[in-house]
Order: sequence, then structure tokens, then C-alpha cells
Amino acid sequence: MLGIVLVAIISLPEAALSETALSPDEDPAQSSETSSDQPASLQPLQVDPGYYSQVNQNLGAELPIYDSPSTNASVLVQLPGDTILASDGQQKQVGDTLWQHVSLQEIEGWVHADKLKLAEPISFTGTDLPVLGVCGGTEPSWSIEWDSSTVTYSNISGLIHRVPFQSVKADGDNATSLQAGDDSVELKMTVTKKQCSYTPLDSFVWGEAVATITQPGQEPIELKGCCRPVSDGYR
Repeated sequence: MLGIVLVAIISLPEAALSETALSPDEDPAQSSETSSDQPASLQPLQVDPGYYSQVNQNLGAELPIYDSPSTNASVLVQLPGDTILASDGQQKQVGDTLWQHVSLQEIEGWVHADKLKLAEPISFTGTDLPVLGVCGGTEPSWSIEWDSSTVTYSNISGLIHRVPFQSVKADGDNATSLQAGDDSVELKMTVTKKQCSYTPLDSFVWGEAVATITQPGQEPIELKGCCRPVSDGYR
């Protein structure tokens, strides 16, 4: 009788172990099923900041901007296919969907990343310089804006000069020099396509500028600052 009891005592832990071995750590299959029921975590990603256009630009195409990275979120606006959007490059993977953060003037939200592509700049022939852009800096405060025919220079004192382009040309692999002026002012500026090391603007930075302003009877003024393109100069 004692032998039977000893056998039972010895054999019981083996059975108990077979039933409880997985209790400290869940069964892999069970754990997988449980994790699939949990909300997907937001994984931060990053692409190049800049202007983005829609992949589908056909007439009637619309792109919804959501107020958060979820198809259950509120739609802030539906944008036509030719709309150019700014993006800080922030992306988030939620489940099977990759979202990208975008903005349009005062609107900020999220769109499906696979519906976007980097927009192409409309540049001056033979250069990297977009046909629309602005550069500016501080100490002293200044800005230079341009379109395809006119350059506008302004400073903190309210001085504004609108002068015609004289020339625009490539100046090395990543730089473009432009020259503009009239009898009242001569403006020369070199814009280099690189990360700006001077005062950043309030949106993504396209390049770095060094400008020289010369007025009759005055010493030339050298200015340094950062540049960004204007969305209308992209497609």
C-alpha cells in the first residue's frame, strides 16, 4: 500500500508539470491571438520634409485629410488631385496603414502615405532654383522673394525694392546665382541646396542663401539666411 502511495506522489508532479509548464509564459499561439486583439501601436517613421503631391492627379480625384492617423477619425477636408501639400516628413504605421503628417495653410492632419509622392519643383532652366521662393534671415532682419520675372527685397526698416531679374544661372553642382536690380539697388544672391545653418524659417528649409545688396553711395550689405520654395512653384 505504501508503494502505491509513493508511486502516486512521484508520478503526480510529472503530470502537474505537463499541465502547468506553460503557465508562467503563455502558449505562443495563445499569446499571438491575444496580441492581435490589442490596438496597434504607433511606430514613428520619417521621410524627407518638403512639398508633396497626390499620386492620383486625375480630374475628380480627392484626398481626405484626417485629424488623426485613423480612418475612424474626422475628415478635415477633401482635397482635389492637383493640391500641393507641405509635410514635415513625420509618418506613423497603424496596423496595415502607413500615415503621413501634412499641412495646408492652417490645416494640419494625416493622409494615407501611399497616396503621396514628393512634388517636383518647377525650376529655372538649367538650375535647381524653383521659379517661386523666398529667403530670409535675422541680424539684420531681411527677406528676398522672387517669381519668374521679379525679385522683391525688404528689410526691418520697411524698405521695399521690387526689381527685375537680370540673370539666373547654375553656380556649381548644388548652387544657383541670381542677379536683379535697377538704378536704385543691385542685388546678388547665391542659393545653395543644402541644410541651412542660419536662422530657420517657419517651414521646412530648402536651402541656404548669401546675398549682397548694393545701393548708390552706400557700402554693400552682406546678408545670410535660409530659403524655402513656394508651393505654387511645385507640381
